[in-house]
Amino acid sequence: MTSRFVARAAIYAALYAALTLAPGLNALAYGQVQFRLSEALLVFACVDPAAVVGLAVGTALGNVNSSLGPADVLFGALLTLVATLLMYRIGLHWWALAVPVLVNGLGVAAELALLQHLPYWVSAAWVATGEAAVMATGGAALFMIVKRYGDSFGLRRTAA
Repeated sequence: MTSRFVARAAIYAALYAALTLAPGLNALAYGQVQFRLSEALLVFACVDPAAVVGLAVGTALGNVNSSLGPADVLFGALLTLVATLLMYRIGLHWWALAVPVLVNGLGVAAELALLQHLPYWVSAAWVATGEAAVMATGGAALFMIVKRYGDSFGLRRTAA
């Protein structure tokens, strides 16, 4: 692991945490209805392995404010790690944007059902809908930028 890799991972973590915790943006970052603009950053995991690590750490930092407590810090980061690993494996393809919708929709719903006794399928539908909205807007915009200009910024599958 190079210092360049660690620096990139730290930047992803800081960006994710800042976008999650920012006043105004944090209003819908937690609970059954979630709309995290920071989730759009997961697109970078398709091309940059540093994003896989950094976004998982950023999720842990962003979940410090969660009403679910330390369980959300750990479980949320684990869900992001799973989603980003799968996205990296898929690569820069449109259907990679569906991965966090499925992983978070099902995983966060399980967390909400276990810790807050909310109905699983209702939570899954709400979380997945919010995730899909973010990935279809901000995620799609970042996807197109990375696809078109990624090489100019050193964002390609072989970057380490």
